[in-house]
Amino acid sequence: QVFEMKGQIKMMTFDADDTLYEHGMDLEASQWIVDALLQLMHSGIFVAVVTAAGYPGKPERYQQRFKGLLEKMKDQATPKEVTDRFYCVGGECNYLFRIKAGYEMEEVDPSVWHTAEMRAWKEEDVKDLLDMAEKSLKEICTDHRLDVQYLRKARAVGCFPTKAEHRIAYEALEDVALTVQDVLMNKAGGPPVLPFCAFNGNRDVWVDIGDKRIGIEALQEHLGVSSQQSCHLGDRFTKTGNDARARDIAMTVWVTSPNETEDYLELFLAELGSAEATA
Repeated sequence: QVFEMKGQIKMMTFDADDTLYEHGMDLEASQWIVDALLQLMHSGIFVAVVTAAGYPGKPERYQQRFKGLLEKMKDQATPKEVTDRFYCVGGECNYLFRIKAGYEMEEVDPSVWHTAEMRAWKEEDVKDLLDMAEKSLKEICTDHRLDVQYLRKARAVGCFPTKAEHRIAYEALEDVALTVQDVLMNKAGGPPVLPFCAFNGNRDVWVDIGDKRIGIEALQEHLGVSSQQSCHLGDRFTKTGNDARARDIAMTVWVTSPNETEDYLELFLAELGSAEATA
């Protein structure tokens, strides 16, 4: 897949946790992957992080996650034509952030980049879907006697351990995600009218409005990039993973850790260098 990408990729998208960095961590300026991302952008390739983490109106939350990249850009006085090639899609597809002057993040108004499909979503349908998802999450977690807490956001609802240091068995999280998927898809009256993603995040389970296919497709349309010119790297391509739908709209590379992401990027950058040398 990496060799196939040579000479045709214009946008690379990445999952965040367990793909770019370890779960719950941040990008640090000293990490090799920061230099790799900068090299991609300097070569003219758009780089976007497409993550389930959704913080509307809070660009500082993403600044913290990408602080190493932003610090490195500032130290190198990276020009605007390069910083303009970095984006973050939050909440799977619901929010878009970019770098503004001063090497800080800012939110992009939905009217600028949302597709016609997304603009047609109705808030009452969002509420109905999240109500059903929350009810299902609570029922299955109660049945399994899982010690979890719940969080409802504008476009998502999820459950996670009551104590941060606790871990829930992976198999239990799988069962919760699969059950919620089944309940929503087989409810009386038919499946929800809105697309959704119910996934096992390895330490939690979330149900989001939309999915990464929609987020990547919206960014492609916004930037004028085709699916044949896009590649998504992620670690969750199973039925309960939130990277799976990216396969519908881009080439994909399935990684198991940030170290493996670095391996693929090193290979891609070597191929990119040889392609540029012979151009």
